[in-house]
Formats: sequence, C-alpha cells, structure tokens
Amino acid sequence: PEVYYPTRRNELITKRAILRWVILTLIQIIILYNFSLYALVAHGGGITSAFLGLMRNKNPKIPGNGESGDLKNVQIVGFSSLIILLALKVIYESRTIIIGQFPACSCSKKSEGWPSRLAYTWIGIVWLSIGFYIFHIMIYQIIGYAGPSDFSSYVDLVNHAFGTRTRSWMVLILTPIACMAIDVLGKLVSNVFYPTQTQIHVEIFRKLREKYDG
Repeated sequence: PEVYYPTRRNELITKRAILRWVILTLIQIIILYNFSLYALVAHGGGITSAFLGLMRNKNPKIPGNGESGDLKNVQIVGFSSLIILLALKVIYESRTIIIGQFPACSCSKKSEGWPSRLAYTWIGIVWLSIGFYIFHIMIYQIIGYAGPSDFSSYVDLVNHAFGTRTRSWMVLILTPIACMAIDVLGKLVSNVFYPTQTQIHVEIFRKLREKYDG
C-alpha cells in the first residue's frame, strides 16, 4: 500500500535524517546545560531577590533562602526543563492533539462512550507526565523530612528552588521554548529542501481540505 511507500524507500531513517536528529539533540543538550548552569550559578552570593519577588514574604533574617547555584538547585531546574521539553516534543512529533469532549461521561444514549471523549493529550502530558513528575519530587521532599535517608538531599529543595527563586521559573519557561525553536527551525529547513513522501502527502491533504472546506 502507498502508506508504506516511505518506509520501503527508507525515507524515514536515512543518514541525513539521523544526522539531523544528532545535531538537534546536541544543540538542545547545549541549550539545556548552559541555560540551567550559567543562569543559576554565580560565584559567591548576591543573586537573591531578597526581599522582592518570591522572597517578599520571607524572613528578613534569613536572606540566604533566595541564593542558588549549588548542584542540587541546578540539577532540579535543569531536569524539570527537560521533562517539559520532552512533553512538548511528544506533542510536536505526534502532530496530534486530542482535546476530547467535556464532560467525558454523558448520560445521553446518542453520545460516544467515555473512552472516546477523554482528552488523551492533556491527560498524558499534563497529568501523567508533568503532574506525575511534580507529585513525586514533592513526595521525595516530604519523605526526606522523616529522617536521614536517600531522600535527605530533597529536604526543602523544591521549596527553595521554585518557591524563592524567580530565576528558576525564567529558566524553566525559556529553556524548553529555546530548544523547541531550534527543533522547529531544523524541521522547517528539512521539509522545505528535503521533503519526504509523507510530508508531501500531508501538504497535499491540507490543500485539498482547505479547497473543499472553503
């Protein structure tokens, strides 16, 4: 069948495609590393926002709460940026957003069953990916309060990194956006100059749809 034509011609996994993936991956790794490291690390103190921003209601006798730059803070902000980046990549690569219907459960006999009405994209991305991650780093922090254990390094880590550091939120927002911008640009160049049969068929379908819908 025609649907398998790109696979038979080995258009999806060519040396050019693999090289593009490798280059994009390396660029995104560099962005993740540099945005997380140099934006959060400073030599010595002095990068706290005390007593403004997220530090405005904190104890003025403890200004060090807003400082950052240690390994744990850089690690959790960088890894959180990576989780959000991967979620955005899944949406972009799948080319599908299933928003579902609200409410998912309906008493009407004419409506579809609830499995067909669920917002699978938002359930998978928001709840089962990002939400799952946030839930567990908060649980690790709570377990760490119980006493010395493997989770002791998480004690007050989330509160410190995201509750007192405005810069952490800036990194968390800007890093995935910068990485996705590079990704979109790379695919744009590839689709314009080296389109696959799949991309050509997608464009033909889009034009036909616009023609008949218009």
